[in-house]
Amino acid sequence: MNKIILTILLSIFVTTNSVACTCIVINESLSKKVIKSFNQSDFILTGKVISKEDKRSSDKSQSSFDPIIYRFEIKNIIKGNINTRIVAIASPRDGSSCGYSFEIGKSYLVYGRESEQFSSITKNKLDFVSSLCDRNQKLKIVKKRELRKLKRLAKQNLKK
Repeated sequence: MNKIILTILLSIFVTTNSVACTCIVINESLSKKVIKSFNQSDFILTGKVISKEDKRSSDKSQSSFDPIIYRFEIKNIIKGNINTRIVAIASPRDGSSCGYSFEIGKSYLVYGRESEQFSSITKNKLDFVSSLCDRNQKLKIVKKRELRKLKRLAKQNLKK
């Protein structure tokens, strides 16, 4: 009888799905990584985080998927059509849901997309979103080669 109970408990434990952020990391050159990220992004910018707003899907519960809305003062738009000096970028609350935690007062290189991911919470048709799996970095640690490559890609993109 104990073996049967143990088998049942083990099968429940083994088949339970857990969700966590998994970013695919490929061992390739910086240039290839930047090109791939450039092509996958709807926008790339440098900017300083000036505020953040905690959004929840409901008043009663908090989910790691709920967004944090970061407001950036844009310094430079490398790619994308952003017509304001201040832009709101959403990211999931928690790293386990691929959320990137931007720090207020810090400047970043930000890669992102337009998405409906948080539309039910933000009430926007589309939001700018970014995640842990994007090439976001504090601006002070970005390699100069990456910025040069991005500028060349942006110029090539304009010619198309």
